[in-house]
Amino acid sequence: MLLTSIPGPSYAGTITTALATIFTSARWIVILHAVIGEIAVLTYLWIIAELINNQKNSLARIKWVSFGGVVLFFLNWFLSGYYYIVYYERFAEPAIENTSLMWVNSIIMEVKVNIFKFLPILALFVFVLMYSLPEWFSNMKMPRKPVYAICILNVFLGFIMVGFGYLVSATIRANLGK
Repeated sequence: MLLTSIPGPSYAGTITTALATIFTSARWIVILHAVIGEIAVLTYLWIIAELINNQKNSLARIKWVSFGGVVLFFLNWFLSGYYYIVYYERFAEPAIENTSLMWVNSIIMEVKVNIFKFLPILALFVFVLMYSLPEWFSNMKMPRKPVYAICILNVFLGFIMVGFGYLVSATIRANLGK
């Protein structure tokens, strides 16, 4: 309401139109999903770097970055769920099913779906760990190797997801002739 009362162009209408375009276009949802997912994965590289550096403000940055990673992973979880239900099952899956590349849907996409269920939970675990154990961090008694392992696992699985997503998208585009 406030934006529409400002003289000049209607910003509220522009924002609403932009959001409507994004959520009615499978291409924009896939792009947004990929960008959010890759940024979420990169937050765990940042956490690893902060753990290695161990500066005065590292714990505060780790807390904020791990919170951002969790938010991005869960946002991506819901966004990709929307895409999967609205677009993938109706249009993309049938385009792959009756081709010689059926294995992309039956193997790659299933692996991708199962990894995707696991990533936000790992992210949440790192977040809870960083918020609940600050005294370990300051006393240098924190068991860093398990935290490194979880963050590296998040990064590794995230990059696998990127590769598998590209494979699925390329297969869909090839079968639809786009």
